[in-house]
Amino acid sequence: MHNYKALKAASKLSVRKQKVIDQAKVDEVKDGDGNITTHAQSERSHEELQVVSKCYDSQTGEVQDDSVQTYSLSQVKSAIDHCKSEVTKLEDEQAQWEQLETDLKAL
Repeated sequence: MHNYKALKAASKLSVRKQKVIDQAKVDEVKDGDGNITTHAQSERSHEELQVVSKCYDSQTGEVQDDSVQTYSLSQVKSAIDHCKSEVTKLEDEQAQWEQLETDLKAL
């Protein structure tokens, strides 16, 4: 995530665990004649890990609805692993360039 630490320090974003209701609880619903049309159903929900960013209109400064992104821990772990892989590749490439520089300076 780009600039996470700075945005968090400036209180521009935060993280939260949010309960999301997939299906609301329903007891009994009766039609106009008093007949039961729906039986009791329990609520179905799950929790999401979210990053919430404060949003403002750039021209007026007016507060707008927050931007919410959902993440799973496996997505974050995958992103970390990818970054580590890129660092390793870049360090290897740097070593190659440094060796070339050393060889050219030795001429």
